[in-house]
Amino acid sequence: MSGLIGVFGEKDDTTDMDPLIEKVKFRGTCLEKECEDDCQSLAVLSSSSHDFDSLSSAALDGYLVFSEEKEGNTLQGSEAENKFCDLLKKEGLSCFENIEGEFALAYFGEDGSCLVARDPFGVKPLYYTIKEKTLYIAPEIKALIDLESPIKEAPPGSYYERGKGWIRYYNLPKVFKKSRLSLQQAEDKMRHLLWLAVEERITDVENLGVYLSGGLDSSVVAALASEISSEQISTYTVGVKGSKDIEYASIVADRIGSKPHVYTYNLDEMLDILPLVIYHLESFDCAYVRSSIPNFIAARQAAADGRRVMLTGEGSDEIFAGYSYLKTLDSEKEISLEIENFIKNLSRTGLQRVDRMNAAHGLECRVPFLKPALLELVQQFPLDWKLHDRQHEPVDKWILRRAFEKELGSKVAWREKEQFDQGSGSSDMLIAIAEEKISDDEFAEESAEAPVPVRNKEELYYYRIFRSYYPESVLPLVGRWTKTS
Repeated sequence: MSGLIGVFGEKDDTTDMDPLIEKVKFRGTCLEKECEDDCQSLAVLSSSSHDFDSLSSAALDGYLVFSEEKEGNTLQGSEAENKFCDLLKKEGLSCFENIEGEFALAYFGEDGSCLVARDPFGVKPLYYTIKEKTLYIAPEIKALIDLESPIKEAPPGSYYERGKGWIRYYNLPKVFKKSRLSLQQAEDKMRHLLWLAVEERITDVENLGVYLSGGLDSSVVAALASEISSEQISTYTVGVKGSKDIEYASIVADRIGSKPHVYTYNLDEMLDILPLVIYHLESFDCAYVRSSIPNFIAARQAAADGRRVMLTGEGSDEIFAGYSYLKTLDSEKEISLEIENFIKNLSRTGLQRVDRMNAAHGLECRVPFLKPALLELVQQFPLDWKLHDRQHEPVDKWILRRAFEKELGSKVAWREKEQFDQGSGSSDMLIAIAEEKISDDEFAEESAEAPVPVRNKEELYYYRIFRSYYPESVLPLVGRWTKTS
């Protein structure tokens, strides 16, 4: 994957990043920046082959897209860092209004000032702590634990200035009551923005890989990537033997002409990697641990094949009302509030899972559905275009299914939504193991004593493993899925 690490101290302080780097060195090769004084240190962990300028005043984890560049032009490495420095000097902090991408970014000025920024949705991970007036930043919680100072998540869509704190530069768009576009206009514009989003994320990428579950979201991304890429793409699918994901992914791979890579696993393998999954995930949440297991296995296979950049369909459920329980809510207002909360919490939930499971194997994973312009468009859609009554039954992500039915075929386009852990076949096995390992009395006692809600035996099973790695002080950083079964 990649990661941004920095230490910004006061004048005459001596900074040392090595302990932070050591905790997350699996994320990539460490490339340090040369600072003129000892009170500032910056490094990027990267698995990419892009040029790196150790003398640049900026350090970038990810990529940037500048509005003045032609559409789809993605800048990475030293080219992006130097472009950002020039734009910052020219436009000041308003420059963030003209930047897109998936990034964590840091800049140090000649006057000792520092600037840290994170992309609008928090695709790139970033945490910080301040100890004895020194600011420490890192891509994972585990890198900062030994400092024994309160750790916080850097807010997405914000930048940090020393002395001023975090300042928001991007606000999530509100839901419109009525679209200004016709259905066909909306479809066309949505398809165009998704095309751009995929194109931006595969610029200069060789040996591209796409995670393909055979569900709507990953299938849309795979179909677009296959069409845009000048090379045959590779798709990666995992699941237990006979799982629906493997069946549907095979249909999509054949239809789009990708090179399919399929891996089946069993309960023993799941239990064997479970502690490692929880350590990397930095969470014990029931839903996210379940779905992280197939993510981890798929990333391991992709890394073994030499992939460095992967695409995923993450984010679509959040913006297109893809979760089944939304159909049970009573009002449009309730649904809109849930969607807003989904997007606000993505960096601690789905995006954290995507980042950590890929980073554990040195992979970078990109998220086309989280292009800001796409979200801003979809927020204009009436709810009926997302949850649409079809044959007296509400269908989630209706406009997206309709827009890509031709590419995917009706069987895949209208496949009923399943969570990754359900489609891959892992969830029932894990529930059964937890029931076997934890008695009713143990669950009652331990869940009552836990400082955070532990909602069922399966979650307690994960919580025990989590607490063997992480102190109680980091529990407020653990994102939670509110609709755990």
